[in-house]
Amino acid sequence: MQTDGATGFRGIWPSSELQTSRSTTPSPRITRRCGRCTTVGWLRPFPPCFRCGQVQCDCKNNVLIPAQVANFASYLDICKKVADSGKNTLIVEDDVWLQAWAPEILKQLKRRIKKNEINFSTDQPMLLRFGAPKVRDTDLENLSFDHNPRMSNCCFAITPAFARKAVERFQGGSTTSDGYFHLEMAEGRNGVTIYPTIASDLSWNQGTLESHIHPKEKYLVHLKTQGDTQQLDAQTARLSRHIKRMFSRPFLCVGHPRTGTTFVADLLTQAGLDVGHEKCGADGISSWMFAVDAPDSPWARDDVAKTRRALHWTYMIQTVRDPATAIPSIIRENEHAPASYNFRRAHILEQTGRDLDDFNPGMERAIVSLCLWAEIIRGQGPDFVCRIEHDAESLIGFVQSKGFDVSSQTQDLKPKNADKLYKGVHYNKPEVSADEWAQLGQDAKDLLENYCEIYGYVSPVSTD
Repeated sequence: MQTDGATGFRGIWPSSELQTSRSTTPSPRITRRCGRCTTVGWLRPFPPCFRCGQVQCDCKNNVLIPAQVANFASYLDICKKVADSGKNTLIVEDDVWLQAWAPEILKQLKRRIKKNEINFSTDQPMLLRFGAPKVRDTDLENLSFDHNPRMSNCCFAITPAFARKAVERFQGGSTTSDGYFHLEMAEGRNGVTIYPTIASDLSWNQGTLESHIHPKEKYLVHLKTQGDTQQLDAQTARLSRHIKRMFSRPFLCVGHPRTGTTFVADLLTQAGLDVGHEKCGADGISSWMFAVDAPDSPWARDDVAKTRRALHWTYMIQTVRDPATAIPSIIRENEHAPASYNFRRAHILEQTGRDLDDFNPGMERAIVSLCLWAEIIRGQGPDFVCRIEHDAESLIGFVQSKGFDVSSQTQDLKPKNADKLYKGVHYNKPEVSADEWAQLGQDAKDLLENYCEIYGYVSPVSTD
């Protein structure tokens, strides 16, 4: 037997009976905006789970990611070529791992096909599975066939008739490539697993090669044994940020730090919903960090709160606060919570081109941060804007209008988290004088005036 690297077999069967083809990965055009999983082309959006069809489920991978769609697209492309070629084709993935007994098994199989024990003629829809996640060295004299479906993307053979059927029946990306080909298309007598299996893969089974779909813990173990600390750090970060499971909640509440995300979470909880503050509740999450698509949130209190990239929501609520009371709190936040300031600075710079460090420390940076963070949220089209001083009752009315059975009785409207501790220490808010408001730079003053006009506040710098 001759092999072409990890790409396939050469010289086992005549080319009229079997050709080889390698799975490649093109890049279908996919878009996703603001955590809501919009799509272009045939990627199925979340929710529901593409596996079980439920909005809430325990499936470990419940959302199709672009790499899975690209993988599927590569197999469809191969099927089109196989159908056009008129030749039986062996398909192997680029990280295939072949057992030493593969040549002997293929020779035995060839003889059994010639005896018509398996109909592998080009006009018969047929898929032969040669791979398995775990391969055991079994008695090679007992070659056997099994029609029960199993996943075998790493190594399988198809006829042109099977390839043609797979292309013609394709209705859109609602599953993975292995689910489509090995469960849906190779039903009944149209799919056969060859035992003993002869192939597995280096990424899923061995863990010695990086997976470009879902990163694997096994690969981290391999890197540790190799002493490759730089690659280990990079892959550890990739694994921690990788999303293979999405969560769906009705409400996402966002705002600038110190403008009421704690208040709104508490208000909605009092009304009868389960909305967590910087953690996920059954009905939603309230987190100022979820205003942006960041890979990590500095103060996530559970796995869901790490990144909104893994969250689908129905209604976005924006909290805003009177700058006259908010700015002193934000000045304190900027000074004593550098991670908060740096988080906002990075995303404001990325999305608006404005650098908070270009403004004077203290009031100006606080004002510009408040105004530009609100601008970022406003650009996403929030469904309700809650001025925390005035709109508690209106917010409850909004929730009721969306069909939620919540209490409209008077709530506890006292400020929440007003005496926030920074690393266990309480710091007083600075006093801001009228002269300091008047002495603001023009740029910060213009942003503040615009903020107040949009949200209905009296500007602290107004001369009227």
